[in-house]
Amino acid sequence: MGIGVIVTLSFLLSMHLVPDKVSLQVGDVSPTEIRAHRTVRYVDTVETQRLQEEAAARTDKVYRIVPKAAFEASESASSIFDILRRARTDLQLPALSMRMEYVKRNLRVDFSDDALRALLTADLKTFDQIESYAEQLVIETTDREIRDDTSDLREARADFGRRFADYLGSKRYSSAISQIGNAVIRPNRIFDPVQTREARDKERESVPAQYRQINLGEVVIEKGQRVTPEHIDKFMALGLRHPKVDYVTVLSIALLVVSVVLLALTYVSRYHGQIYQSTKLLGLLSIIVVLSVLGLKLGGTVLGIKLSGVQSGYFAMIWISTAGMLMAILLNSQVAVLVVVLLSTTSGLAMNHELRWSVAALISSLVAIYAVSDIRHRSDLTRAALAVSVANLAMVWLIGRISGDGMSDLLMGSGWAVVGGLGSIGLFWLGTAALEKPFGITTHIRLLELSDTNNPILKRLLMEAPGTYSHSVFVGSLGAGAADVIGADALLVRVASYYHDVGKMRRPHFFVENQHVENAHDHLNPSLSALVIRSHTKDGLELAKEYRLPPLICELLSQHHGTSLVRYFYHQAAEDTNGSKALEQQFRYDGVKPQSKESAILMLADACEAASRSLAKPTPGRIEDMVKEIIAEKLADGQLDESELTFKDISRISDSFVRTLTSMLHARIEYPEPTEGKKAVGNGSANKELSASNGGSGKADKGRREVAAG
Repeated sequence: MGIGVIVTLSFLLSMHLVPDKVSLQVGDVSPTEIRAHRTVRYVDTVETQRLQEEAAARTDKVYRIVPKAAFEASESASSIFDILRRARTDLQLPALSMRMEYVKRNLRVDFSDDALRALLTADLKTFDQIESYAEQLVIETTDREIRDDTSDLREARADFGRRFADYLGSKRYSSAISQIGNAVIRPNRIFDPVQTREARDKERESVPAQYRQINLGEVVIEKGQRVTPEHIDKFMALGLRHPKVDYVTVLSIALLVVSVVLLALTYVSRYHGQIYQSTKLLGLLSIIVVLSVLGLKLGGTVLGIKLSGVQSGYFAMIWISTAGMLMAILLNSQVAVLVVVLLSTTSGLAMNHELRWSVAALISSLVAIYAVSDIRHRSDLTRAALAVSVANLAMVWLIGRISGDGMSDLLMGSGWAVVGGLGSIGLFWLGTAALEKPFGITTHIRLLELSDTNNPILKRLLMEAPGTYSHSVFVGSLGAGAADVIGADALLVRVASYYHDVGKMRRPHFFVENQHVENAHDHLNPSLSALVIRSHTKDGLELAKEYRLPPLICELLSQHHGTSLVRYFYHQAAEDTNGSKALEQQFRYDGVKPQSKESAILMLADACEAASRSLAKPTPGRIEDMVKEIIAEKLADGQLDESELTFKDISRISDSFVRTLTSMLHARIEYPEPTEGKKAVGNGSANKELSASNGGSGKADKGRREVAAG
């Protein structure tokens, strides 16, 4: 069974890791809506690339510095002026045309004729000023950054010409100076594409990847929507583009499930041996766990609801709470607490939920377990639904505010919280009804149904044996009060009391509470009377099975007399045969001694209530003496040896019986003794004989109690 549970849970918790293949490409139109089958983080490549390109664009170009650029420019300017000066002073060049031709031949400066003529004909002082300032201005201009791929060069040359013109105050030499500037001023920063590319690549690499998250159930692409690169990223992250099983994750989930199942089994075997030793109860535990996980995984699909990631979290709260309540009512509250803790954590991790849902499911489940662990009335179910809904609401708002949810999300979550509380209680009710009968478990819910006096068997008991019906109701009140005092199941005692004597319906007039005038035992011998009396337990079991009463009620019904002696008829028979062990055995019930506190309380309450009816004067003192005498008799007879009652419990039960019987009974008015010759009306000749033979009220009371208890 353990292996089967492990395999089943591992499969259910891993099935979301087996994706469907999506062959859509960028630009295609999606024919269907695609939702995320798990929660996963992925790299948004579109956004990442955008940020990388922005970072690269912000990176400046890298330029290679031209060494000695200013010095070379100055040297070039000096060479130009040297040739101009030689042309001006060379006697072998007497004509202006010859000097101009000389300059053009020796310089590669594109001088215009007018510009060259102006320089060659300028007076010596002006020429010296032009040369001196030109060399100085060339150095100043080329000392600043002049990039080769920008407007720096054009601006530097224009600035050179403008400053020279301002210096001379004449436009006559502007053209010539500008042409000199164009010739000597060159870029001193050369663009380096290799280093620039490396710098920008480095900036791209420094941009962190931009992660996004897809939640379980979230729409990846809508029907009819065109596929974008972002959709491709999501498909890749979910494994929809290249479908393959993530075996490492599957193995990890399987190992987690193994650990959880072994932990639960170890706990149950050590602290709840009754469950561990019962294959049926272990099977019930397994079924509840598997069904809760199955509902969590497939519930939305079965209902045709497409759940988002957030809604899946609320759905998990419903199913885990339901599992906790079912275990608390069908098995044990402590086991329920352990299982919901394990379910909350395991489901949250294996399904990639946020841990917020694990916390919310755990708190909601613990409240649900507490709310249903002590159902006594039908109104308790309404109270439980309210408690779970309030707990869900509290979790939605508290965890939502911590997580920074918006108001719309909180309002939607509030609706889910209320629906979840009502839904979990509804599932709990259905689950209890479906599981308790097949597994032979009697829950408080079933007991509440059985406590309805309109049940066919109780209506029949009222019609056919009204005295027994009244006696059963009183026994229920008496026993429930005592059960409350010692911490036993009061509802079980009350309901079992209603049905414990249903066997008397077969022969109601053979029991004193249903007799009016004639005692049917007056015409039978003691052995036959005892047989009729003892047979009501067997008849009751047959009727209980006919009316399909739960096994627990049948168990208490069969034990409520244990192996007690039908004392009154035994004494009658013993007078004729002098008594013996063999004879005594014939007058004992052939049932089972009480095996639980509830069964023992039912036995004592049955005997005490029946005997109390025969008290002539039910004063508190007499009631106390009667209760103590009956309990002492049951103890001496060994009827309580297997019931787990302690002496402290018995003392409290005795006190509770006395209080309840004292409030139920009242002292009767003593009527005058009937005049001689008149007949007293009583319980029949048997009671009259007892009164006469006992010779006093105390002995008469004891004789009546024996008849009533029988």
